[in-house]
Amino acid sequence: MPASATEPPSVMRLSLLSRRTTATQALYSSARKSSVMSTDHKQQAKRLRTSLAERGVEVTHSEALELVAHQYGARDWNTLVAQPPPGEADRDFGPVIPVLRIFDVAKAREFYTDFLGFSIDWEHTFDDHAPVYLQASRDGALLHLSEHHGDASPGATVRILVRDVMRLHRELHERDYAYARPGVETEPWGLEVTVLDPFANRLVFHQPAGDVAPDGGGNAAGPIEHEYDVACTPQHAFDVFTGAITEWWHPAYAMPGLTEVTIEPRVGGTCMMRLSDGSSYAWGTVVVWDAPAHYAQEFTLAQDPDHPSRIDVWFAPIDEGTRMRFSHGRWTAGNVAGRARFSEWPILLDRFVAYAEGRPLPERGPGD
Repeated sequence: MPASATEPPSVMRLSLLSRRTTATQALYSSARKSSVMSTDHKQQAKRLRTSLAERGVEVTHSEALELVAHQYGARDWNTLVAQPPPGEADRDFGPVIPVLRIFDVAKAREFYTDFLGFSIDWEHTFDDHAPVYLQASRDGALLHLSEHHGDASPGATVRILVRDVMRLHRELHERDYAYARPGVETEPWGLEVTVLDPFANRLVFHQPAGDVAPDGGGNAAGPIEHEYDVACTPQHAFDVFTGAITEWWHPAYAMPGLTEVTIEPRVGGTCMMRLSDGSSYAWGTVVVWDAPAHYAQEFTLAQDPDHPSRIDVWFAPIDEGTRMRFSHGRWTAGNVAGRARFSEWPILLDRFVAYAEGRPLPERGPGD
């Protein structure tokens, strides 16, 4: 029988405390991953277990939590998590905790833990068949999720301050979640990533404008992304996007007098706009021509040509036809004004889909 099953609690505590020297070394020598929000003690416990295992010391998750609590001077884990964050001990009011309505705990876990990276701290039911009420947290963010019909209504919006929206955006796109591929919106008040949970609740992750680096290094904003199912083959969709762009492109997104847009069907080919006065204007260079799966080009329309953005379009076969995934990214400080202009890509892409499916083109334009 394992010693832990027969030893009294005092001996078990001594056994746990005897590991603190090794644990302390592991805690401070392990890689300290930066957080998009703040310190997460549970993540520290996970990293501690990994570091101890590398030193040949095996501990359970519960023991790792207790060791982390001891490093912070707390008596035990429950005492640590009950403490207010530093600087908040003397405040009369604590953090606001939104309550969001959910209808399926499994789907909530898939979204909030597997996709957003939150941890489920606890969950409560009055009996085996009662609705579930639980707490999800990530760093300093706390959410309560409830199946109780009287607690909240679906369709709520929650704003969550984050330290680095771009890092969060990359993290979310690295995860295999089929129901969301959020972009980054550049607003006068900062950068935002918005996602909808499976119950129509809207979560806006917000980085204030004052916290966004103004020097233009790297990406200034994330890609504009859209996905459409088109009732045609991938080859037809590819041909319409690249070879019939004149037919579906909206003249409001062109220089006055547009007569034709042509794309040379090769890597290095030029995307050329021709005008009624006989002049022409180059607004892109083909960088990927992999028909019918992938098309990409550098893009300079309504932007500084010294800072081109990039358009990528993927065409994948599905039972109903083609799934077209569109991404307009690589926005830097030199062309972020152009990104605001092309936040209305759905107007153009709706016209592309209609033309590819042989339907009349929508007439709406900018501002409609």
